[in-house]
Amino acid sequence: MGAVPKPATIFAHARLLPAAHRSMSAHPFLAGLRHSPDYLLQNLDLVNRRGLVVHINENIYRQASFLDERMFTPHTQGAWFPLERLFEATRGLTVPRVPHYIFHTGHCGSTLISRLLGELPRAFSLREPLTLLALAMMQRELDMPGTALDGDAWRRLLHLSLQLLSRTYRKDDRPLIKLTSGAGNLAEMLLARNRESRAVLLYLSLETWLATMLRAEETRENGRAYAAAWLADFHRLTGRTDIRQGTLNDAQQFSLNWLTELLCFKRTRDAAPGRTRLLDFETFLAAPAEQLEILADFLELDAGRNQAEVLVNGPWMQCYAKIPSQRFDREMRRRELDKARQRLAAEIRAGLTWAESLCRETPVLAPLAVHLHTH
Repeated sequence: MGAVPKPATIFAHARLLPAAHRSMSAHPFLAGLRHSPDYLLQNLDLVNRRGLVVHINENIYRQASFLDERMFTPHTQGAWFPLERLFEATRGLTVPRVPHYIFHTGHCGSTLISRLLGELPRAFSLREPLTLLALAMMQRELDMPGTALDGDAWRRLLHLSLQLLSRTYRKDDRPLIKLTSGAGNLAEMLLARNRESRAVLLYLSLETWLATMLRAEETRENGRAYAAAWLADFHRLTGRTDIRQGTLNDAQQFSLNWLTELLCFKRTRDAAPGRTRLLDFETFLAAPAEQLEILADFLELDAGRNQAEVLVNGPWMQCYAKIPSQRFDREMRRRELDKARQRLAAEIRAGLTWAESLCRETPVLAPLAVHLHTH
């Protein structure tokens, strides 16, 4: 989770190359977009109608926790191009397989799940591309007079972004895109675009999620990152307009975030029956090999029980998936949550009580009440 980096600052740790202004074919980055995922449309500057293309490689995709500025090194090269040049350079581009997706509430094990699935044969795992986050944020503003793109231009750019993210290194690989939690508003739309796409919808019970989000200032800051966007979605999906962000404390704000994301999940499940799998991360942790095998089968990836057992007993389950150098496992997580529940009991209880009242008062939220507590 995190805000979209500002276009002027995201290359603090990389090298910008000048974009070619004459012949489109004169710039290798534009030619590379047609042929290899090594050339990634990494970010969008929608105000100035341009996109940033960076040159990376398969190992960087595999190692990166997020496809944002944190994957850059002093050797990373990139260049900005007008959007129309990107459209022209990729005209007629086709990809062999449509993507599957992971949507999530944030801080619920999605990076770990993405990494484990990415270790399977014929899986190409991409974590939180900025292009889709930027488009998700703009989608909420398309009806506003000051938005940088109209609806047709936005849909055209979404198509381009998905085409480029769906390129793989081997033709039989399946692209598996994990979106940022703030992009949950795209879930229903992305599954509607192609009936072959599937999505894992990952969450924690609200009680566990509040303990997770309230336990430290860093996670609280993450929970506030897309507060305005989640509130806009909440108003749109529930019809309620009486809740104002400035009146909410952290427990209420995070409860609203969670309810909004779960409501997006419900709408996606209703619109695409059989093509979504709702998963509580606690269920995964209770039987990781079994659940990994189930997920792999659902996502049309190759994984037998033996391979799943090897993966869940491997290094990814022994480290913090966002920061692989940091040791972290199920027991450490349990201890952290137990301490948070004791220290923050009143705040967690207040958030749950407020969420329960919203579910009682708002018919469209009523089905979500079953997920408030761990069973």
